Amino acid sequence: DATSRPPAEVLLESYGLIVEHEEGVIAKWEDVEARVHGVSDRLELLNTQIQEVSPRWKLDRMALLDLNLLRVGAWEILTGFDEPIVTINECVELAKMYGEKGTPGFVNGLLDQLCKNHDISIT
Repeated sequence: DATSRPPAEVLLESYGLIVEHEEGVIAKWEDVEARVHGVSDRLELLNTQIQEVSPRWKLDRMALLDLNLLRVGAWEILTGFDEPIVTINECVELAKMYGEKGTPGFVNGLLDQLCKNHDISIT
């Protein structure tokens, strides 16, 4: 979103930078690629799903971090990539680390509503 560059290009550049500084990234890189491609391939659908659970807060008004946490969370939940509770908790933790004061509650509430809208059990 911030650069308008193709996901594959950003992944390639990021891989080179991250491998230099983070041990163990190689083992998890396939999951990173799956998330990035999964979200970018279904961006319109994910945006629609997020907008449905946030009728009073339009996507173009959301902080990029919030929106992208919601996109990744929605993709994981809707595709069954991970257990919904695990996905929600991980997104909330990232929101606490990198977001604004209200971001964790915002992300938690919308992902919880997404699960309810799709009859997906959180527990």
